[in-house]
Amino acid sequence: MQGRNAIVTGASRGIGPHIARALSARGVNLLLVARSEPELARLARELRGAGSEVAFAAVDLAGPHAAEQVATAAASELSSVDVLVNNAAVELQRRFHTLGIDDIEHVIRVDLIAPVALSRLLLPGMLDQRYGRIVNISSLAGHVGFPFSEAYAASKDGLIGFSRVLRNDYRRAGVSASTIVLGAVKEAGIGQRTIDEFGLKTSTSFMVPPAKVAKAVIRAIEKDRAEIVVMPGPGRLMKALMDLFPGLGPAVTRISGGGKVMEQVADLREAAHSAAAAPATEESRP
Repeated sequence: MQGRNAIVTGASRGIGPHIARALSARGVNLLLVARSEPELARLARELRGAGSEVAFAAVDLAGPHAAEQVATAAASELSSVDVLVNNAAVELQRRFHTLGIDDIEHVIRVDLIAPVALSRLLLPGMLDQRYGRIVNISSLAGHVGFPFSEAYAASKDGLIGFSRVLRNDYRRAGVSASTIVLGAVKEAGIGQRTIDEFGLKTSTSFMVPPAKVAKAVIRAIEKDRAEIVVMPGPGRLMKALMDLFPGLGPAVTRISGGGKVMEQVADLREAAHSAAAAPATEESRP
C-alpha cells in the first residue's frame, strides 16, 4: 500500500480518523473529506507530522453535487485514486413517522447516494490503471432490526448489495469492492456518541474498539476481502444466523435492553427537535 492514494470520507470524527491513521501508517497518501474544516485541518497536521502526504476537502456529502466536489478535489490533490473508503454516515435516531421527507432524504443521500455516486465517478480512473479498492462501511442495523433506524438501516443494507454487485462486475478488471459490516463501536462510533451525549448507563461489553475497525479496513484492501463483520465473537456466524432467522436480531436487542435504551434516545431526540423547531416566545424574541 506504500505510495497508494486514498480518499476517506467522514474523516473528521468517529472512526474516520482511526481509519485515516491506519492508512497513513501504511504509507498511503490521503484526501480527508468531511464537513468540518477545522477538524480535518487538525487531523491533516497530525498525519503530516508523521510523514504522510495529506490533503483535505470540506464537503457536505448531503449536497446535490457532493460527489463531483470530492472527485474534483481528488484530481487536484492526488492526481489518481487507488482506494476509496466510504465511511461518512448520519443517523437521526428518531421515530420514523415523525421524520419529514427531507430528513429521510438527508440520511439516504449521505449514507448511500454519496458513496454510490463517488464510486461511479472514480471507477473509470481505477479501470484505466487496472487497480482500485472501494471499501464501504456498513452496519448490522438492518440485520439486527435496531430500533428507530429505518432510513439508516435501508442505506447501510443498500451498501452491502451495491458492494457485492460492483465487486462481481469489475473485479476481473482489477477493481474490487469490500464491505465492512459494523456492530456497535465504542469510544468513537455513533452509539458511543449517543451514550455520551445523553449520559446513558449501558454496558459497552458488546462494543468493539475503533482500532479493530481500522484493522478490518486495511485487511479488506490488502487481502481483497468481500465482507468483514466487526463485532465481538464470531461476527460472520452471527450475521449469517440473523440472515437465516430474521427474528433473531430483534430478540437479541430486546433481551439486551437495547430497545428500551433506544426508545429513551428517540424521546430525547424528539423533544430536542421539537424545542428547536418551536417558534420563539415574545419574551425570547429580540
